[in-house]
Amino acid sequence: MKRILLAIVSAFLMSAPMAFAQTTNVEQTTDLDAKYATNMLKPGTRAPEFKLKTYDAKDIMLSQYRGSYVVLDFWASWCPDCRRDIPAMKALYEQFRDYGVQFIGISFDTDREVWAQTYWGKYQMHWTQVSELKKFRKNTVIDKLYKIDWIPSMYLIDPEGKIVMGTVEISKLKAKLESLSLTPQVSKTEVLPTFEGGQEAINNYFAQSQRRSIQSFRSKVHAEMTVVFNVEMDGTVTGARVVEVKNVKGTSKHFMKMEAEKQKRVLDNCVEYYKEQAVRLTNNMPKWNPAMQNGRPVKSKTTVNIVFQS
Repeated sequence: MKRILLAIVSAFLMSAPMAFAQTTNVEQTTDLDAKYATNMLKPGTRAPEFKLKTYDAKDIMLSQYRGSYVVLDFWASWCPDCRRDIPAMKALYEQFRDYGVQFIGISFDTDREVWAQTYWGKYQMHWTQVSELKKFRKNTVIDKLYKIDWIPSMYLIDPEGKIVMGTVEISKLKAKLESLSLTPQVSKTEVLPTFEGGQEAINNYFAQSQRRSIQSFRSKVHAEMTVVFNVEMDGTVTGARVVEVKNVKGTSKHFMKMEAEKQKRVLDNCVEYYKEQAVRLTNNMPKWNPAMQNGRPVKSKTTVNIVFQS
């Protein structure tokens, strides 16, 4: 009898990992939108107006963002799936914030301090955050306006205020944003910031200042980068960030003889090296002539294109 019981237990233990793996695989291939997003507003629908408050009681209305693409991220600090998606949403914000995409986090938290400690203290979610501070699906209104049955849920709204998509999968939101072919946004002022000597001087500065790594030199790696940065009121440059990398290629005979996998590693390494240089060189640029508004210097945002070639 003991042998029979041991055999049954052993068979169960051996089969358990397989059952878990199969379940995990099924979950990974499931279309979560088909399960949880069926009631969400359809593409082309006018996004409902709302007025919600930030932690410091500032009113935020959707109509304030007309003219820009807007991501609405419905979440809560008590929601495990929401917390799991926060790193991906932060990465999405970093990827698209310089392209004029606005992000609004709409929380279903009820405790004001816990909400703030989560989005600011713990996760540093730097985009606009609002909440009704009422119980989800019982006392809240925003979930009814936007047909939210599950969190996290996300909407993308176009510059005219219409729904582009609603989804519970952040990977789908990312793919849609990447398909829009957006361009980096610069400040709109009466007088734009200028660099002494114009574009030719900018090109000369970067050409003369860049340094080649041994790897980029031997492989003759070419890359083009767009950098967005701030021109402060005194003309100094701050906050440089690479927002686009294109036309990356190695051209030397040494590079051409490499296997494809090694070529990819070389290009990846050189791109990271060039990106570090792009940020450093941009932040170290000589002073610009600042933008002007109403006859006074103002902080502004602009871009430069840098060509790296060995």
